[in-house]
Amino acid sequence: MSNIPTINLYEKLTSLLGEIRSKKLFSGIGIFYNDHMFGIYKKGGFYLRAKGDLANQVKSIGAIPWELDGVPSNLKIRDYYLIPGDYLTDNDKSLILVKMIKASLQQIESEKLADTLERAKRIRNLPNMSLKYERLLGKIGIDTISKLREVGAADAYILVKSQGLFVTSHLFWKTYAALKNKYVELLTEKEKEDGLKEVNEKLNIAGFRAMKYKL
Repeated sequence: MSNIPTINLYEKLTSLLGEIRSKKLFSGIGIFYNDHMFGIYKKGGFYLRAKGDLANQVKSIGAIPWELDGVPSNLKIRDYYLIPGDYLTDNDKSLILVKMIKASLQQIESEKLADTLERAKRIRNLPNMSLKYERLLGKIGIDTISKLREVGAADAYILVKSQGLFVTSHLFWKTYAALKNKYVELLTEKEKEDGLKEVNEKLNIAGFRAMKYKL
């Protein structure tokens, strides 16, 4: 952080937030707390990351959106706002800025948590699965891991076939193993026998031919 000239800001952030670190970026110097980049320092100006209501708050104190400051923008830095200089030097205003920084950090943490939870729902993140299978299952309304567990590998396979979609036995075995949280190659002989028996019983009820091979 020594390469950031605003020592007063650094001292306030360090005393109120803890250890702050910086990293040189193409667009300036990124300012991080707990691996969350909440600010960018560029040419003597401090830009704070803010979205939604927080963005409205920082604009209410005269902060300028990155793209209106004459600085080339991209999707990742459009949510940064140039904070008026007196909020870096005036003690009272600096305290207001620190509150906004804490709100920014809360936003970042919430977004990362939401992203983690969303990833946990994605079928493509299961063993054996990919975007191709996720999209195929999505066509029959199975768009989350919990929904796939609810339906089961055999019924999901039959639902896809019932829709007239092109599908091979690989879909069944990949989803069957995925729901056991393992790769197809690691299925035991007993698991293969049980899986084949289950899917063939359901294929028979649905009026489809039996699956001949385990894999």
